[in-house]
Amino acid sequence: MAKIVEKTLKESYTSSNLKSSTYNSKTKELIMEFKKGGKYSYSNVPLQTVIDLRRATSKGTYFNKNIAKIYKYKKIS
Repeated sequence: MAKIVEKTLKESYTSSNLKSSTYNSKTKELIMEFKKGGKYSYSNVPLQTVIDLRRATSKGTYFNKNIAKIYKYKKIS
């Protein structure tokens, strides 16, 4: 279940690849944590994209097609 803390949306996933995400609606930064390790920050991600990710049947497929290959990112851990 998603948890909203001020302008931050946090979500855990049952995906085989995705562990969790944290989205800051003010800065439009999406931080994705992966089950095999690594945390990445994606810039300028619209709120609707994050909502669509949460609603997707396959979170990993949606992420790969609509976020990973579209938005600028950097590894943060």
